Amino acid sequence: MDASYISNITEFAIVLAGFSGLVIAIGSKGGKSSPLTKHRTLCLLSFSFATAFGSLLPALALSFGIQNIWTFSSYGLICILLAAVIVVHLSVRLLLNEEERKKLAWYMYILIYWVNAFLVFLLALMPTAGHFFIALVWQLIVSAILFTRLILQS
Repeated sequence: MDASYISNITEFAIVLAGFSGLVIAIGSKGGKSSPLTKHRTLCLLSFSFATAFGSLLPALALSFGIQNIWTFSSYGLICILLAAVIVVHLSVRLLLNEEERKKLAWYMYILIYWVNAFLVFLLALMPTAGHFFIALVWQLIVSAILFTRLILQS
């Protein structure tokens, strides 16, 4: 797999992040958003930016002349994914009260926490181009799901 092709994923991630701003602007009432909308937006943005920055890692490795591109990219993506999951966890704890936390879908916990934990272990144990690509596409899928939920909520 050519490392330069991975950077095309950046465009899709940035588009999702950009359109989320439009959805929030249209859906906010009186210029204010609910804490649940803020949480979902923060989750969407964290995974979109994780995808965008993660997809630039192979190009960065090429520009620095790193020999093992996929190991460098996989370990870099692990750090980015852990940061994104920490942001999501903190937004749940800091933005939402107990009643609002109950409104969160149980399957989103599986999609965000458990699948990302599996991907981190997969990338740590077998840093290959295929696993790196799967992890990036998964972040894009989660971003798309969160974007759809944001639209349906508005």
